[in-house]
Amino acid sequence: MTVLFGSVEFFEREMLEYAKKEHFTKNSIMTKYLSLKHELLYDFICDEKLRIQCLKNLSIAFQKLLDQDYEYQIV
Repeated sequence: MTVLFGSVEFFEREMLEYAKKEHFTKNSIMTKYLSLKHELLYDFICDEKLRIQCLKNLSIAFQKLLDQDYEYQIV
């Protein structure tokens, strides 16, 4: 399955990959979320409409991960 950059699935995958290295703590999800948000706001050069859509998708992905019981999930 192809996951497109900036999609909710893309950001979910990015945060889960990072969390996997950190044993799925909520802090690891928050750390990656804040890192991605900072990159989108200050480092990523793109059209403003794309930036806003990416930020929305990142927030949706973050909320979905917080709502899941990923604490013992094996990816």
